[in-house]
Amino acid sequence: MFNIDVTIFTIFIIMTLIIGILSSRGITTIKEFALDGRNFSTMTLAATIIATWISGSIFTYSVSETYKNGLHFIIPIIGNGISLMIVGLLLIPRMGEFLGKLSIAEAMGEIYGKYARLIIAVVGTIGCIGIIAAQFKASSKLMILLFDVDSTTATLISSMVVIFYSAFGGIRAVTFTDMMQFLAFAIIVPIVTFTLWQSFNDNKLVFTTIANSSLFDFKEIFNYQNPRFLIDISILLFFTFPRMNPALFQRVSMAKNTSQAIKAFLIAGFCCLVVELFICWIGVLLYAKDGNLQTNELLSFLVEKYSTPGFKGLVIAGVMAMVMSTSDSYINSSSVMFSHDFCKIFNLTTKKNELFLSRIFSICVGLFALILALYATTILGLLMIIAGIYASIVTIPFLLSIFGFRSSFKSFLIAALFGIFVTITWKIYLQNIIILDSLIPGMIANLIALFSSHYLLKQPGGWVGIADGGRFVMYKKERKYKWQQRIKQLKKFDFIEFCLKNKPKSETTYPLFALFSIASIYSGMFTIDESIRSNYAVIMDKIFHSVIILSSLFLTYPIWPTSLKSNKFIGLVWNLGLFYILIFASTLQVIVSDFDTLQVMVFMINILILGLLSRWYVALFMSVIGVFLSSWFFKFYFETDIFPGHMGNVKFQLIYALLLTTSTLLVFVRPKQEQHKLSQQKLDHFDQKITDLEKRITELDGIKSAFLQNIPHESNTPLMGVTSLVESLQLGFQQFSKETIRDILQEIIKSSERLKTYVNNITDLSRITTGNYKLEIAEINLGDLVYQQVENNKKLYLSNEKKESLQFYLDIEEKLIYPCDRKYITKVIDNIIINAIQYSDNGEIQIKLKQNRKTKEILFSVSDQGIGIPKIELLDIFAPFTVSSRTKSQAGGRGIGLAVANQIIKLHKGKIWAENNKDYGSTFFVQLNNKL
Repeated sequence: MFNIDVTIFTIFIIMTLIIGILSSRGITTIKEFALDGRNFSTMTLAATIIATWISGSIFTYSVSETYKNGLHFIIPIIGNGISLMIVGLLLIPRMGEFLGKLSIAEAMGEIYGKYARLIIAVVGTIGCIGIIAAQFKASSKLMILLFDVDSTTATLISSMVVIFYSAFGGIRAVTFTDMMQFLAFAIIVPIVTFTLWQSFNDNKLVFTTIANSSLFDFKEIFNYQNPRFLIDISILLFFTFPRMNPALFQRVSMAKNTSQAIKAFLIAGFCCLVVELFICWIGVLLYAKDGNLQTNELLSFLVEKYSTPGFKGLVIAGVMAMVMSTSDSYINSSSVMFSHDFCKIFNLTTKKNELFLSRIFSICVGLFALILALYATTILGLLMIIAGIYASIVTIPFLLSIFGFRSSFKSFLIAALFGIFVTITWKIYLQNIIILDSLIPGMIANLIALFSSHYLLKQPGGWVGIADGGRFVMYKKERKYKWQQRIKQLKKFDFIEFCLKNKPKSETTYPLFALFSIASIYSGMFTIDESIRSNYAVIMDKIFHSVIILSSLFLTYPIWPTSLKSNKFIGLVWNLGLFYILIFASTLQVIVSDFDTLQVMVFMINILILGLLSRWYVALFMSVIGVFLSSWFFKFYFETDIFPGHMGNVKFQLIYALLLTTSTLLVFVRPKQEQHKLSQQKLDHFDQKITDLEKRITELDGIKSAFLQNIPHESNTPLMGVTSLVESLQLGFQQFSKETIRDILQEIIKSSERLKTYVNNITDLSRITTGNYKLEIAEINLGDLVYQQVENNKKLYLSNEKKESLQFYLDIEEKLIYPCDRKYITKVIDNIIINAIQYSDNGEIQIKLKQNRKTKEILFSVSDQGIGIPKIELLDIFAPFTVSSRTKSQAGGRGIGLAVANQIIKLHKGKIWAENNKDYGSTFFVQLNNKL
């Protein structure tokens, strides 16, 4: 008999297996098995972090704990997503030295020696087995509830699929299946939530139940006299504390650079937060449905109550996606630790058999975990204790090493033993008395023992600093500079100027907005129940009349006489009108109507309209401030402490609607606006270049004959590109999508820019070499100029691929004043930086600006990891029309940019030269004297 639930589950398993097999080809070394060349995109990396972090057991755990403890659990679990963000912001910028390491055991072994590496490999592997077994056990229990088939068989099938692709595909198969599994539970969890929500005949029952329950009372949660307050704080700290288990370390190590890892962890942290809140919301809805269930009956209640065809299959597929995505990650990381760390120390591996051993051990780990999950409950509990012991051994020494503290193996061993002792003692004797997980006291004990043994026994090391070649120092300087610039902008903030920038460029926007405002206020005002309107007639009439007056002003503005039009006046009224009409007045209507469905829809549409009419962050600020101001105004005006209906009901719903719409702003409106802003910056940049070109074009009459020799290459190539692209755009304009049209226009811009750059450079070279120039000397801040040009060139010349693969490190001395011609020095900086971007596909670009305090000489350098320059050509590349043999085949200039830079630096009585780096790439140096 056909069973749609089994079919859904079977399709999911088969798709996972197919993706795993297709991703398994071409793995030949242990490094590819563990990191796969570190060429994953940021979104792929973020997806595999999320899929690893959100395990199968977290679904049942979060649902039951939310049902039992309400906000006492929901607020602490927020720390789980924040933990990933802390890792991204605080730890990863300092982890440059660990990128590319195959395991956390290898990384720690380089600091504390091979025996520390052995201990971490053994404990880490055992802990991974415990986590894998816990995932398989969770799936076994769920299948008993959700399917009529034997749970052992179903668990065996799903786990064997995971073991197979993990063993043969390595991290590549794990990553791509993680992406599919992430999409699966990201889609299914909201579907389950929506199904539950739809089951309520009256949705207000949910909010009423929450408002009347002490478990969801904010005042009780944040009451420090409540006995549970300290427990909640300790649980929040437990979830928030940054952890670095073997699988998570591997996700950091497989990133292209720290910049990519930071972005991936921030994205993952936010997404995990959203998914976990959705899971918690399922617990809230179940509580509102029936508050007298046993926590171990929740899933059976969920399945039996909502046993519509396909629902069971969706639930099991979603949970199995969580199970499999976590299991495969720990199988891969444990197998790498066994073959690369454990076996290597005992000389049991060679380069030829290391990959083979990893695959065999992957199978063994998976099978052992499966047996434990199905039959050995006692041993599984022991393994979970060992997983906790791993954290008490590794977390503190590793975190300290990230921040620059190193010690000896003796101190590491003493700290590990002391941490293990406290963890086990606490687990056996104190955990039931003091409700605090043994992990926290274990890590505190490890910290105390590590510092005590290091300083009392006078061990080598200490706070030696971060061993990443100074990259973190440069990162910190750049971040400090950016914060200083933000503070300067805040100090210079001018409200009138802001209003002028935030007003529409076209006058037609004003009447269109006025019509929308009138329709919005009418639809809201006359759909509120008459009895409610009569109770609040005074305030409702004032809202209505004030909105109509403002709308009339906007409606008639285009036909005002020019003498009456004032940019400052309309800019100020426009921004105040947006705030008042779309947020303040709309929120008051929502409150007065007791959260009527239509009023909520109008309110949410208003926020989205606000996001389209102004900048996304302005819309976000106005929305949050407007909601709280209108709520306060309502209480103040009516001299009441409660809202209509149920206070908690309306409060909760306002926050819910605000979160939903502001999230929409961040997810959809923000990227579009930032893309538009970047496009506008590019257009402004190119418009200015065209203006300069028009001024200089008349100066090309007396150019060298070499110009004519190079014109066929430099003009025909970009012009042919522009012509063919324009013809293609003209022929297929109606059929092309917006994305295709945008791509074509970007290619046209690139080709045009190439020609304009060449003409500008050849003009400058002509003027300088013929003496037809005049330097406009003025004292400028070179530090600010370099920062600005780096940001400009990154926006204009970095492709989407290079944004992920290239990382910039800036070591710029601030407040470095130098007398020079700003325009020409800017051209030197631009030419060198653009060259570095153009001829580097990945790696890093280091840009430094320093002044010698004794000689007062200034040294500017740009170092890349690109294709480099042959040694015999290092001097020739600064001659006009000379190109390095390694760059002739690449698109770009024909030896003009560096020649121009050379002449400009000579005029400033400085020197410019290039050197090849020790490994790969090259470094360009510009030395300037402090006085011309």
